[in-house]
Amino acid sequence: MHFHCLQHMPDEGPGHAADWLAAQGHALTFTKLFEPNPSFPALADFDGLLILGGAMSVHDEDRLPWLRNEKAFIRKALRAGKITLAICLGAQLVAGALGGEVRPNHAPEIGFWTVRFSAKSLEHPLLRGWPEKAAVLHWHLDTFTVPPGALRVGMSAATATQGFVWGDGVIGLQFHPEMTVAMVEQLMADEGHERAEEQEFVQTAEQIRSRLKSVWKGRKLLEALLENLVALHESEAAQPTVS
Repeated sequence: MHFHCLQHMPDEGPGHAADWLAAQGHALTFTKLFEPNPSFPALADFDGLLILGGAMSVHDEDRLPWLRNEKAFIRKALRAGKITLAICLGAQLVAGALGGEVRPNHAPEIGFWTVRFSAKSLEHPLLRGWPEKAAVLHWHLDTFTVPPGALRVGMSAATATQGFVWGDGVIGLQFHPEMTVAMVEQLMADEGHERAEEQEFVQTAEQIRSRLKSVWKGRKLLEALLENLVALHESEAAQPTVS
């Protein structure tokens, strides 16, 4: 299977997702939106879309004009029925493309916090193998509403909508299951988080480091999800065509 990745920042790459895809023999190509003149592939050139996070807002089109082109590409991919996994900013972009609202959360959510997954969402084939709850990494100021026709994945104490599934093959997650330990350390450095004070839903750098083993919980969720996405693609490819 060929995944194409939309990457918004140099240090926020696909992490665990890239490791799993490479180990399973799947292809991964990139549009790096932080580079000059980013271009997007033809829809026929990839099977699945991986959309990553970033520090910008989906509403920053005046400051970052490439967001308009990215949004148009995402809408085309969704209309074409492309399997899609979107994380944090990526999930916000997909939620907006599907008619959801992206807005500031009532409070920032930064650190390892528990997400409880709804019983109904756990019945969806993409979430096969997921537990009822998991402590995963969060780093966001904005949130989104569940798009029309989508199913909410779960919630945390700080954020009412931690993700959604739309149709058979589109999923958006507000949290970060893809991040490795090194990526978390880099994110804290980039955000100047060493000086951050504890807030209701914001952990200090020391508190985050004490919970770094939880990145493996996120990795297990991600690997199960990728396996389910690949299985969906293979089942669709095996369907007989009608002439």
